[in-house]
Amino acid sequence: MEKKLSFKVLFTLVVLGACWSIVYIVPFIQYIWYNPFQDFLGATNVQMGLLLTIYGFGNIFGAPIGGWVADRFNYKYVYVASVFLNGVLSLIFVISPNYVMAVICWIGFAVSSLFMNYPTHIKIVRELATDENQGKVFGINESMIGLFNIIFNAIMMAVYVKFLEGVAGMKAAIIGIGLLSFVLTAIVAFVLDNPKKKKVSQAEVSPAEAPKGNLGKDFLVIIKNPATWLVGISIFAVYSFLTTMSYFTPYFTDVLGVTVVFTGWVAILRQHGMTLIGAPVGGWLTDKIKSPSKVLIGVYIVGILGFVYLLNAKTGVNAVVLITLTIVLSGIVYVGRGAYYATITEAGVAREYTASTIGIAAALGFSPDLFQFTLFGHWLDNYGKTAYTYMFVFQTIVLVIGIGAAFMIIRMSKKCKKAEDVKLDIESA
Repeated sequence: MEKKLSFKVLFTLVVLGACWSIVYIVPFIQYIWYNPFQDFLGATNVQMGLLLTIYGFGNIFGAPIGGWVADRFNYKYVYVASVFLNGVLSLIFVISPNYVMAVICWIGFAVSSLFMNYPTHIKIVRELATDENQGKVFGINESMIGLFNIIFNAIMMAVYVKFLEGVAGMKAAIIGIGLLSFVLTAIVAFVLDNPKKKKVSQAEVSPAEAPKGNLGKDFLVIIKNPATWLVGISIFAVYSFLTTMSYFTPYFTDVLGVTVVFTGWVAILRQHGMTLIGAPVGGWLTDKIKSPSKVLIGVYIVGILGFVYLLNAKTGVNAVVLITLTIVLSGIVYVGRGAYYATITEAGVAREYTASTIGIAAALGFSPDLFQFTLFGHWLDNYGKTAYTYMFVFQTIVLVIGIGAAFMIIRMSKKCKKAEDVKLDIESA
């Protein structure tokens, strides 16, 4: 039965949202200050891109093993250490800000955020609530992340301006993030409880055996489980959708003839404003409908309709129409972000395998970071405005695949429930 979340759980989600936000700010700093950061490093555009590529490999190699570590050891220690390490790396980078040091530190950031923090964070959030409240906790989690992204970026901007911008401002901003990381380390160490030791029920682990603490055997169990890949596809479909929407800004300007100022405000609304609304709505719908996959199917259908409209839109589209479309698509993609982690529960993944499963699923789910920007950039360089047609067709196909994965998770959930009912009947007899 669905219950209200306690104050402690809500406060924990606030702290976790702050920790998630802080560990990703410096690795993705070029998203906010591309030119100042480039001058800060003295790097070429290729080197700037390579830095993110190096970091992105943390999803492929770090998250799966980090998930196993979080499942097998005290995840509180892993999580607290990830926030502390982020602060240490931030300060080390400022001491010697050059490209070689950046490469070393970005590998370190991949360890602190993608290996240690990400899969552990998802496991902790899942453990905060019952299966009936998974949508709610993950929706609030996404909202807190969005809120602290705004807060921390505002703090960085204020510090940057205070120290007269340029290299001095950049150093001061990164030092500020390092110091905030140490403050959050102390807070999260106090707030998080140590995991309770419990035996794994054979009935909980489906479709394979209970964990034995062997890395190879555990990964074999997880890789063989179709739920792992279906959850990964669900994340991929939503994240790819979000990635494609980042190209709305140049599309509105270059193809639809909208002013740069207008598209800038729309981008701010899309990136920050809708995070705070869409994610909790997604979580609420998930718990109300009792199926995150059904919520995702709705997300995919609305997304497909939006891209079909854009494929047929002409120059001179009314500004009100574009704002409405942006609000709807931005809101719906964050509804998806508020729902997709709850598919772990719906697909029948045992809690003891949460971090390991999400680590492997993330390698697939966030793989657009490794190829989608490069692919879209190639299309833009070679095909001009026609590239947007390719982008929207590509994304439509991805969303159709997402619908297929969602239906398969629903089918898997029904089979699990049926098996549980049969077992209960046998035990009653």
